[in-house]
Amino acid sequence: MKYDTYQRHTKERKNIFTSASDSNSLWGKKLKFIGRPCLWQLHPNTAVPALNELTVCILLRLELLTEWTGFDYKAPGQRSIELGLQGKGQKGSVWLFGRKVPLTKELKSDKWYSVCVTWSGRAQRLRVYIDGDKELEVSVAPLSPQHLAPNGTLTLGVSHYVLNSEVQEEDGKGLFGDIGLFRMWARERSAEEIKENNCSDGDVVSWDLPTQKHFVIFSNENKLTLSYSLGSKGEKSAGGE
Repeated sequence: MKYDTYQRHTKERKNIFTSASDSNSLWGKKLKFIGRPCLWQLHPNTAVPALNELTVCILLRLELLTEWTGFDYKAPGQRSIELGLQGKGQKGSVWLFGRKVPLTKELKSDKWYSVCVTWSGRAQRLRVYIDGDKELEVSVAPLSPQHLAPNGTLTLGVSHYVLNSEVQEEDGKGLFGDIGLFRMWARERSAEEIKENNCSDGDVVSWDLPTQKHFVIFSNENKLTLSYSLGSKGEKSAGGE
């Protein structure tokens, strides 16, 4: 797995992601997915709580238009996708509680896209935004779960399953491309917030800002680990190849 700095300029926004001066942060860096042996997952010590509403935003770019995964969250002991973003070629789909919701907008290769998914159990609705614009809104069946299953497993760039308490990659669904941001909030963010406030960090899963109360650690099977301590400036550690 490589860390690459990059800049992203949007036509209508002032938000610019640049090389981060603080090496303890992933902001301004991207995760490059080039196939195995990369497996980035939520650290076992970082738990996703039961949520009755949520927002997830991911910034990604496809290089090869194969079958791909942006992110994949599964409930403990389940093979179905609790929450996720996947696709095949330019056709993307959002998953919620095992239900697949196709996107109408095509995701072209070599182009950055910001995809945000919001869900409210109380309002029984799912919304998807692409580059700040609402892509779709669908009603969620009243009999659907009223909260996201807690303590599940989360991977970036690959779909997964759990075998003998170990997260395993599913073949044929890996992303060939880049992920520049991944954040998760414990509430349904408004359309205005999503369009205008792209620099705020998630309060459930953050993009490794060590000053935040909630933090995330992703690791790969090459034993490269990026970790931070609460209440300090953070410490970056790496091992293996």
